[in-house]
Amino acid sequence: MQTNHERRKKVGNRIIWGVLAVAVVLGYVGFHLASNGGPGLLVQSNGNEVGGSFRLDSLGESTVTEGDFHNTWMLVWFFDANCPEEKCKPVLKSMEQALVTLRPEGIRVSPLAVSLNPFDEADPLKEYVLPVAPHVMPFTGTPNMIKAMTAEYHAPLQKEGDHFVPAPQIVIMDPNARYAGTIPADGNADALIARLRELAKR
Repeated sequence: MQTNHERRKKVGNRIIWGVLAVAVVLGYVGFHLASNGGPGLLVQSNGNEVGGSFRLDSLGESTVTEGDFHNTWMLVWFFDANCPEEKCKPVLKSMEQALVTLRPEGIRVSPLAVSLNPFDEADPLKEYVLPVAPHVMPFTGTPNMIKAMTAEYHAPLQKEGDHFVPAPQIVIMDPNARYAGTIPADGNADALIARLRELAKR
């Protein structure tokens, strides 16, 4: 015959296992939605004309969202590690120069280079981005996330030969994650720096 203590222990164990089972199911559902959900489940405009929420994978395999970059001027640019160097690396350099130049002025910049190729591996991305722009953060995402995010940020998602066409514009989001404008992704660091200074004064 079970004592009251044994019965309580048995009930407690059942509750613990029940909670663990629910956590596993919710975790699976969350992963499934992040990988296969429709655009409305993956990104939200949050009232922005361009831009909005996102969930991306860093090279360290951790997940980041737009909330991780609040209180900074976020630069979002889409590219491909197979992009010809003369086309894409000047843009990365300009984003790097903007961060380095404006930081002593108290203007915090978070430059994000989002790979249009969801199957890009970490090492090729590092080798492409970091030697020319060590402070620019390269990110990847699931195929559905990249599709939804490019639509939200008005970037092309099409191939040209062996690489995806890089976005013609850098999207600028203000420190409150509100859309602040775009600037041509042409590698003109002086123009990018001037634009950010102008926006920061408003």
